[in-house]
Amino acid sequence: MRRSTLLTRALGTGALAAAATSLALVYVPVTPSAPRLDTVGALAAGAILTAAWALACLTAPRLKAPVTSPPAEPPALPAQLPSPPRDLGRATGATLIALTPCTLVWLAMTGGTFIGSFLFFLTLFGTLKIATFLRRSASPKVFRDKVRVLIEDAAAGEVHAVRVRVGRPLLLRYSERGDHPGQISVTQEYSLLLHDAGGDEIPLATTEVSELACAGELLSGAQGWLMWSRRYKLIESMQPVAFVADHDGTTILGLTNPAEVTYRTATHSARDPRPTTRDRRARPLRRNAKFRLPVHGPIATGALLASLLCLPALLLGTDGLPALFAWLLCGLAAAAFVYGVLRGVGANTDSVVKDTEWTVRDEQDPSIT
Repeated sequence: MRRSTLLTRALGTGALAAAATSLALVYVPVTPSAPRLDTVGALAAGAILTAAWALACLTAPRLKAPVTSPPAEPPALPAQLPSPPRDLGRATGATLIALTPCTLVWLAMTGGTFIGSFLFFLTLFGTLKIATFLRRSASPKVFRDKVRVLIEDAAAGEVHAVRVRVGRPLLLRYSERGDHPGQISVTQEYSLLLHDAGGDEIPLATTEVSELACAGELLSGAQGWLMWSRRYKLIESMQPVAFVADHDGTTILGLTNPAEVTYRTATHSARDPRPTTRDRRARPLRRNAKFRLPVHGPIATGALLASLLCLPALLLGTDGLPALFAWLLCGLAAAAFVYGVLRGVGANTDSVVKDTEWTVRDEQDPSIT
């Protein structure tokens, strides 16, 4: 995995800004016969900046765990934990992806006909539904609500905690009966393994597989505190936890099985809450470069093909291009773009898993053995 640098962030922001500008310019009214050189220029700038961003990500320094000596005594527990990270770049990209089909329909409309208006508002409705789904999936409310309880308890001055050491990220493949006779269904679960003083494993899961992979690169072998809420009994199902590394306070927020919390809280070492202090600093996990060829390659290819298909409508204007031909080109552009997005999104998890070393385990439902 590669580090996120100032250059990668600047180029990524520029590429998103160029893409947003090209979409916005389509809605700006102009003379019907005038070529849309402004939109073409924004598309070209977006393509150049995207290529530069990909190159900067591929040549950025690799993520490496810091070389530090362990402290003589365990540091104190921090009172201020970082909030769950929000990936603004990903959210912006998802919004632009959702808006693109709607913009292509608008571009194809030549005279504001009834059918054209109907298709535009139908696409707009679908766009809003997709954008809502993407927003919810990118930031699960239940996860953030649970983690907020832990953050509030730490700020209030007390949490439960045990000493742990970070192991490797775990990929657990679980086999069970499928939906059809004779079929086996395999589900995959991802977590970061933590080891307590007795050697027992504690799996820490997050909403992002890439966060676990990054933590495996940066924190493997690190020692620190595993914290959970003083009000854990008021939280149902999966429990919010935070690992805070001793050497620099790097923190990863996640969830773990409730049995891991109740079992350790029942022991003498973690039964009583421990005090937190504002003198100890906790910092979020270092960010990694986001570009992955299996993911962004198909998306960029679909966007480039869609741009080329739209060139006649942009350069000839609505008066110089037959309406049927405009709808055909913009329809093909939308299909190419959506296909590229689906290919890229489908490859996301697999590409993240290949970026780092995972401990792989296979388990199965005892009833099928």
